[in-house]
Amino acid sequence: MKKTKKITLLILTLLLMELFHGCANARWRTEAGLNVSWGPNGPRVRPHVDFDIYNGGRL
Repeated sequence: MKKTKKITLLILTLLLMELFHGCANARWRTEAGLNVSWGPNGPRVRPHVDFDIYNGGRL
């Protein structure tokens, strides 16, 4: 029983390491600001917050 738990834990650890290796080069950035849209009743200001994850070349 102990041996199967150790083997299961080892396989799970290896799978998690492979998963995180694929995300190793991911870059993240945040951006906050205001969106202004003009309409018939004047300007409308809407705040926005963005969170991006990019897994490619340089940003």
